[in-house]
Amino acid sequence: MKIRVAIAGVSGYSGLELAKIILGHPSMDCIAVVASEGKSGQPLADIHPQLRGLSELVCQAPEMAWLEDAGCQTVFLCTPNEVSHSLVPEILGRKMKVIDLSGSFRLREASLYGSWYGFTHEAPELLLEAAYGLPEWRGESIRRARLVANPGCYPTSALLALLPLVRAGILVQDSEIICDSKSGVTGAGRSLRTDLLFGEVAENFRAYNPIKHRHAPEICQELGWDFDRFSFVPHLLPVKRGILSTIYVRFERPRTPDELEGIYRESYRDCPFVRLLGSSRLPELSAVNYSNFCDIGWHLAAGGRMAVIFSAIDNLVKGAAGQAVQNFNIMHGFAETTGLQETRNAESRG
Repeated sequence: MKIRVAIAGVSGYSGLELAKIILGHPSMDCIAVVASEGKSGQPLADIHPQLRGLSELVCQAPEMAWLEDAGCQTVFLCTPNEVSHSLVPEILGRKMKVIDLSGSFRLREASLYGSWYGFTHEAPELLLEAAYGLPEWRGESIRRARLVANPGCYPTSALLALLPLVRAGILVQDSEIICDSKSGVTGAGRSLRTDLLFGEVAENFRAYNPIKHRHAPEICQELGWDFDRFSFVPHLLPVKRGILSTIYVRFERPRTPDELEGIYRESYRDCPFVRLLGSSRLPELSAVNYSNFCDIGWHLAAGGRMAVIFSAIDNLVKGAAGQAVQNFNIMHGFAETTGLQETRNAESRG
């Protein structure tokens, strides 16, 4: 029997990527797509021409009562932070599960939302309940969850690279971790902004929100690392999609290539979407874009006392929609790769 699902916030880039995956998922029946009032009544294929011939769904207004009456079991939220914040309690109250792609339930401390997200969080009990949706590390809590907070795209690239080393306890305690990340422009969403116009992005490269980016506390929370010892600097690449993170760490004693290899292999031996390149090759966007893979490589420095870790993902797939479906599969007892096989070797289809 297929699980009946709905997508809210379908008009954005993540919504499109999610719709493409869900429409081909063998165990999902997408019964509704929800958009803002201005797009209510529009065929999904008119908003996203890539879906012509694949879906006859028409966008609806965000009426959760209708979804409950239609037997919806899981709602994917690709909505802005404040919208997800207001919708999640109602959806859960109507006995539907939620996978939220916004940042509204990623941080566990409600007091952080005013400074990092610009709104007051009014459901602190749900912050403690929400499972952080990083499947490679939180599978058990995801399996039991009714609310999954899908990680941010930058945190996914950083955490998958750093967690094996932090959990192994081989980094110098209280040392500085430097994370230099670069993303394609789809990571900023689909809204009209002057700084994201083609003429501003093409043939250009720039940093933005250094140190104070809202994903920094999310990364530190999951690492258990002191925020004052973590420097995160995101950059905007003149490409559509993909994230490449370059991360600098220090070890408490010299390490060998075989030691790092062993730590990463042990951490990800049963993880179908993490590919370890070691020090023989470096991750690159062309190898992961349009897939749910994370590629990780590393190089030792300073006689083995330091390392540079490299991580590459597609921000819209492993950093958003693909990971959301991976979480759905775990929540509902399917194999993690269900419905995601095509993304494993997919070519760009526009």
